[in-house]
Amino acid sequence: MDFQGIVNSCGMAAAVLSVEKTNDGHYGEIRIVRANAKYKQIMGDAYYDNMIYSELIPKEPNFEDFCYRCAVLKQHLHAYIDTRALDVWTDGNYIPLSSDCDEGNLCHYLFMFEFTKKPDTEKLADVSIDIATSVIQTCITLRGSDNFYESMNTVIKDIRKKTECFSSCIIMIDKEQHKYAPLCVSYAKEGISIEDYMPYLTPDVVFSWEETIGKHDSLIIKDEFDMNELEKVNPVWVKSLRGAGVKSLVLSPLRHMNKFYGVLFITDFNVDRIIELKEFIKLTAIFLSSEIANNDLMERLEYMSNVDVLTGVRNRNSMNARVDWHVNGKFPVRTPFGIVFADLNGLKQCNDSGGHSAGDELLKNAALLLRKHFGEYEIFRAGGDEFVVILPNCKKETLDKKVQELKAESEYGADVCFAVGSDWSENKDDLRLCMHNADENMYADKSKYYEKHPETKRR
Repeated sequence: MDFQGIVNSCGMAAAVLSVEKTNDGHYGEIRIVRANAKYKQIMGDAYYDNMIYSELIPKEPNFEDFCYRCAVLKQHLHAYIDTRALDVWTDGNYIPLSSDCDEGNLCHYLFMFEFTKKPDTEKLADVSIDIATSVIQTCITLRGSDNFYESMNTVIKDIRKKTECFSSCIIMIDKEQHKYAPLCVSYAKEGISIEDYMPYLTPDVVFSWEETIGKHDSLIIKDEFDMNELEKVNPVWVKSLRGAGVKSLVLSPLRHMNKFYGVLFITDFNVDRIIELKEFIKLTAIFLSSEIANNDLMERLEYMSNVDVLTGVRNRNSMNARVDWHVNGKFPVRTPFGIVFADLNGLKQCNDSGGHSAGDELLKNAALLLRKHFGEYEIFRAGGDEFVVILPNCKKETLDKKVQELKAESEYGADVCFAVGSDWSENKDDLRLCMHNADENMYADKSKYYEKHPETKRR
C-alpha cells in the first residue's frame, strides 16, 4: 500500500499510523508509518518513518484508545482537545483505512490535524445535539441558583445520571495548604456516604493525581487492561482503586487560567458510551472549572477538610464554621431543617474497663451507626462523646422517623447506646435555637437513661 501517496494527497498535516493488534483484544506498539511534509515540518527533525509515536510526543492513553478504535475497530472519530504537552489545542480527525491496507496484526488509519494556540469556541461547540443539550442544562443549573453548593450538588447528580456511573464527585485540592476535600458527591445507591470511601482517598493518592494526569486533558480507565497500564505509573493509586472495588473511572482536572482547583471523579461508568461521554465530560469540566474559580472556596475547603481523624465525620471546628456560614448567609442550611444531638452512654465505663482503645472503637462504631441513619446529611463530632447532625431540606416526619429508628437501634444493651434529642424548624433564623433545643432534649433523654440504669452513671 502506498501510504506516502495517501498522506501526500492531504491538504493538512497528515500521517498514517499503525496499531499492533494483540491476541487479547487490545493493542501493542503504535507507530507513525508515513507522514506528509506539513506533518514533518510541525514535528521537526526528531521525526522518522515507522517510529513509535511516543518517541515524538508524550505517551497519551486517550490518544492510544482512539488509535485502537480507528485502526482496529474501524471507527471514524473526531476530537478537539487541549494538548497540554504541546501547549496547543488539537483538532484531529481519525479516518480508518480499508482492511486491505492492514498487514497481519498491524492495522492502519489516517490521522489529520490542525493546531490552534487558543481554544476555538466553534470547534468546542461542534458536538451532538444530545451532548449540547446536557451541557446547556449544566450551565443553566450553575447560573440559575443563588446557592453555589446547592447548584453543584444538582450538577454532580446530573453527571452521574448522564454517565450511568456508580459515583460522581468533585474533589477540591489545595496543594499549597496540603488539603483536600469532597465538594459534592452523588451515588447510584442509597445509604452510601463519601466517608465510606475516604480511607481510600489518602494524601498519597490524592496528591499524586495532578502528576499522573500530567499534560493530558483527562484520564480514562475503562477496563483491567487500562488499570494495569495505570499501575505501571501509579501503583499506590491502583491499589486504592482496587480496594474500593472500582472497575472503570474518569478523572478530569478542573483548571482555570492555569490554576489547578481539583478533579471531577467518575467511577464505574457506561464504557460502551465512552466516546460520547468523553466529549460531555470535557465540556462540562470547562464550565465547572470556571464556576469554581468564580467562587471563593478557600473557607469552604477549610470547613470541609476539618475531619475528625478518629471517626471520619466532621469535627467541632467544622460545625462552628457551618453554623457561622448559615448565619452570615455564605452557605445557608436549606429550610426546613432538623437538628439531632446524640451523646454516647457508657463511654467512660468502656474506657475504664477496656482502656482507651476500646473507647476509641466505641466512638468509631457510634459514627458508623450515625452514618447508617443520617449518611446523606451533615454529621459532626462536637467533642468527646457528643455528635451533632444537621439535616437540611428535611421534612418533620422524616426527622422523627430517623430519630426513632436511631433510638430503636441504640437502646440500653446495644453495642452503641445513645441519648438522643432533636428539634425541627421551617424558619431559617432558628438554627441556633434548634441546636439549643435539641441539646436540651438530649440531656433530658440522658437523665431518663441514668434514672433507669443508675449503675451506668458516670462518676
